[in-house]
Amino acid sequence: MNSQVRKEYCRNNIYKKHKQMRKTLIFVTCSLLLIFFFSCDKMFVHISGKEADLQGKWKMDDDVVYYNFQNSLFQYQMYQNENQMISGIGYYILNGETHIELRLLQEHTPDLLVKHLKDDLKWDVLPSSTGKQKQDTIFRIYKIDKFTKKELILSSDNERLSFYKF
Repeated sequence: MNSQVRKEYCRNNIYKKHKQMRKTLIFVTCSLLLIFFFSCDKMFVHISGKEADLQGKWKMDDDVVYYNFQNSLFQYQMYQNENQMISGIGYYILNGETHIELRLLQEHTPDLLVKHLKDDLKWDVLPSSTGKQKQDTIFRIYKIDKFTKKELILSSDNERLSFYKF
């Protein structure tokens, strides 16, 4: 009987310790996930000042074009109607506080959008070093006329673009 009571006592103690360890593990895991979730933008990206303010989605006043900036990546989105959107992906180069260069990789941009940017908006082509046409980069350098946390105005020779933070 004495050994039976001892076994039951040990089993209860092991169960209690296991239960406590499980609660602690769940608490630590949830805490780490919350810390990671709320700080992931700041943890991996070492940007500050105007470049930090540029991060996010900007909506053009015409309601169909969006510029998205994340780290050094740039995405051009154009909505043709409510259900159809075309977009191109590339990167941007912020030259001080006066100019920004937007580059879209032609291999990651639909032909319809490339045609629109080259023909209608007069974006330039930077040929690829490999000579393959689909690897060309289309780009445009804009002067930054106004840049606040909520408003962005860009201009070039033939256009003036006005955005607000979306």
